[in-house]
Amino acid sequence: MDRLKHSLEDREAPTCPTCGSEMQWCRSELVRFVPATNLHLFNCPTCLLLAESETVSEPVQVSPDNLAVAGFRFFALAA
Repeated sequence: MDRLKHSLEDREAPTCPTCGSEMQWCRSELVRFVPATNLHLFNCPTCLLLAESETVSEPVQVSPDNLAVAGFRFFALAA
């Protein structure tokens, strides 16, 4: 549990693309052991949009040609 909390410390909460308010952390869970990958879920209190983000605890070697910026994926709840 401490590893999950620590992986979220450096991560900022995303801003909702629909209403512009700061999203609230909902939960985190370990989704892969090697490398240790944590999934963080956020929700918007205004429009109920959800966002997810992943953090990897172990360093990963990536060639400069394959660098990608970590971001948030947004999706809406089905009514």
